[in-house]
Amino acid sequence: MRTKDIFLVAYYHTRPKDPRRTKEAGYITNPDNINYEESINITRGLKHRDETTAGVILNLSQQQVVRNTFKSDADFASLLGYFQEGYPKYINPIIEQLYAEELNEVHVSDQEKETS
Repeated sequence: MRTKDIFLVAYYHTRPKDPRRTKEAGYITNPDNINYEESINITRGLKHRDETTAGVILNLSQQQVVRNTFKSDADFASLLGYFQEGYPKYINPIIEQLYAEELNEVHVSDQEKETS
């Protein structure tokens, strides 16, 4: 069975702050009148729908940015830091599981240096 990578998929939605005022000319074009909503999913594998509609897609297994329409100049580390800050309850356990082997290798090599 093929193992699929783990992805963080973020969606961004815009909503008017006061929906009753959207009929006013220029209301929606003013950024002060817009609320931005963010929702994230952590998934194994990607669907075509995710690739076309998500604002940010991070491949957590390969440590790479697949799609980024949120902050075009951001790299993997800065985007992951942003999501870790906002959603530590969801992101940190996944990171610990994914990189447990790497962390164990670092600890083993540190212990070998101490015993030498």
